[in-house]
Amino acid sequence: MSTAAQPPLQSLPESDFGAFRHRTSMDRIHELLEHGFPWMSFPSDMEQQFQRDGAAARARHFLISGLISLFIYNGFLLADYLMARDVFWLAVELRLLVFTPVSLLALYSFHRGALPWLRQAPPSIVDVLALLGGIGAAFSLAIILMLSRSPLIYFYPVGFMVVITYGNVVQRLRFWFAVVFTVVLLGTFVVGVMATPEYPARLLWPISSMVLSVAMFTLSANYFLERDERRRYLLTQRERGLVSELSLAHTRLREVSDIDALTGMHNRSHIQEHLSLLWERARRDGDHLSLLLVDIDHFKKFNERYGNPAGDVCLQKVARVLQDSQRRTGDTVARYGGEEFMVVLPRTDASFAVGAAERIRQAVEALQIRHESSTTALHLTASVGVVSCQAGPQLTVEQVMAVAEQALQQAKLEGRNRVCGLSL
Repeated sequence: MSTAAQPPLQSLPESDFGAFRHRTSMDRIHELLEHGFPWMSFPSDMEQQFQRDGAAARARHFLISGLISLFIYNGFLLADYLMARDVFWLAVELRLLVFTPVSLLALYSFHRGALPWLRQAPPSIVDVLALLGGIGAAFSLAIILMLSRSPLIYFYPVGFMVVITYGNVVQRLRFWFAVVFTVVLLGTFVVGVMATPEYPARLLWPISSMVLSVAMFTLSANYFLERDERRRYLLTQRERGLVSELSLAHTRLREVSDIDALTGMHNRSHIQEHLSLLWERARRDGDHLSLLLVDIDHFKKFNERYGNPAGDVCLQKVARVLQDSQRRTGDTVARYGGEEFMVVLPRTDASFAVGAAERIRQAVEALQIRHESSTTALHLTASVGVVSCQAGPQLTVEQVMAVAEQALQQAKLEGRNRVCGLSL
């Protein structure tokens, strides 16, 4: 892909940066789903997010499977009694007095966050603890194997298969942790067998092949389990991204449908909906509300004399004046239709509303846009109708709108280029 296909980040408006980043993330997800991730790793930032998103579930799995595995590990005391009876009490000490307390303490500390470094540890701490636990179990097997002189001890190394299965399949170590774990376990197995006096050669290959086969099979299973987990994660992220894109598109469509294309202001449908919401809030709180209707005087004659393009420019200038005249964040202005504009002033009484309307009238006149066809003045002017009231159950927003129209008509009848205010 050429670099010209995407704009540099510095050239993006701040409002579009999030969308750009979202598109970039979606592109990477599509690429990973298409080409795969044979090394079991995503790009660094996505990998960190993947680890964080799965940390809670992996922690729960680690705790539950850890407790179950610890119970099974101690259940193998029966095998110790049958196969290594001469060192059985050593096995009891290793399993019940050393490995079990240490493991329970580690599980409890991890669960409660008792140690500060555990609270702030990265998600991979789960894999580190599971790896260390598995290696500890393997070492206990190797110690028993090397010290026992029981004739059945030569079958004891099959226990390594259980430990390997624990790490690679039960705990589902991340693949590269599983590789390290498997290598260490195989090394421990080799050391244990070699240190066992007079280990029968006729058993060495069958036992070794079984342990090695289990190591390879479980490591392969671990690889495919993690691959499927990562793929599900990408599919979930893609689905969320598509939903986000649809929501964003819906929001933008909604915004576009509420904006007047010529002036960039809110349009009639938006201001009516907004006015209804403000009215309900004002009626609930018993607040005042004022409404201004602004009409450009003799605008039809302006278009006939100077043409529609000049009329459009005129409307844009008036719209800018109206927007600049609003001094409070709650005030809303919109193009109501044609050459008519509406201004909604929440929590505003009559005196303030009339003052705001007069500022608007003066600002339009100050534009000094030539209007030789006007019978009011030689430049552009505007008439403003104002209605103010205290919202209450006896009034409706439709009644307020009707009175605002009356006030505007009264301003026109009185000669235009003026403000006329009515109250309810």
